[in-house]
Amino acid sequence: MNEQGREPYGEVTPRVKEVRVGGKRAEVIDCQDTSQAGMADRRTHQLIPGTIKANSTANIRADLEQSSDGRWRLVGLSIREAACTPPSS
Repeated sequence: MNEQGREPYGEVTPRVKEVRVGGKRAEVIDCQDTSQAGMADRRTHQLIPGTIKANSTANIRADLEQSSDGRWRLVGLSIREAACTPPSS
């Protein structure tokens, strides 16, 4: 994004679909609502037209591990290719 002169714009809303915990490892599946997020010009901070898409989502998998201090820390993050539907509120 830096090389293209872009930065994140707006807000992504988490919509957690599933959490699996096994021992000191966990997996979170999130169908994020990205309809209020896009890209902005790094110099002007103005929204780049066409980068916000209505009704768009991102299918995210986060892998976490519990450390010796008891806190959960992110150890892996991936955007899944499959489409997702957010859970109903």
